[in-house]
Amino acid sequence: NNVLVIILLVVAVISAIKGGTSTGESAVTSWIEVALILGVIILNTWIGIRQEGSAEKSAEALKAMLSSDATVIRGGVVSKVEASTLVKGDLITLSTGDRIPADIRLVRVANLASQEAALTGEALAVEKFVEKIDAENPSSVPLGDRKNLAFSATLVASGEGTGIVV
Repeated sequence: NNVLVIILLVVAVISAIKGGTSTGESAVTSWIEVALILGVIILNTWIGIRQEGSAEKSAEALKAMLSSDATVIRGGVVSKVEASTLVKGDLITLSTGDRIPADIRLVRVANLASQEAALTGEALAVEKFVEKIDAENPSSVPLGDRKNLAFSATLVASGEGTGIVV
């Protein structure tokens, strides 16, 4: 995008020089070109600034969607910790209304269902289970069919569960 602005500035300077050295209708046309080019540069800059602000707001909204805390069991002790301190292998407990703080492999569920609409497009809450998914290549299983996993930033719609951070 900066290359485009530089090219437009060069053209504007050339048109200004042409306008300054010309007389009559040619000079007027050159100055109109300069004004139009500068207008395009200003509009382009304004749109870029607006888009950058919008992107920052989107990033903040995504950050807000991520859970800021988690209930973790470490060394047999249940405690609340910042989600950013979770590591692979941590044992997490989930209950209705919780935002899932990390991707986890479920090891215990009691009527657990999670709302994964933002991830899979599924409108209804997805029932979860702990059984292994039989597939030759587990990574080929679509996200919506990985019912033994709970995904970061989705919501627990009902039930309770425990899982290991993956």
